[in-house]
Amino acid sequence: MAKKALDELTAKMNDINIEEIEILSNPLRALKDGVKFIPTLKAGKQTLSGILLSSAKIKAFLEKVQDQ
Repeated sequence: MAKKALDELTAKMNDINIEEIEILSNPLRALKDGVKFIPTLKAGKQTLSGILLSSAKIKAFLEKVQDQ
């Protein structure tokens, strides 16, 4: 659900690049980046994670990091 919402939102935001990390094949990267839940969005030191991320929460996070 988060992936679909993220794809739809980033299609409308031209200046955001998404890097998708597969944590099963990159567990050290996930640990280094502080990923404790799936899904987790990270931009700099900002993170958004949770079991169910709504489209509204993802949009607010993207707008917040985009403004910085």
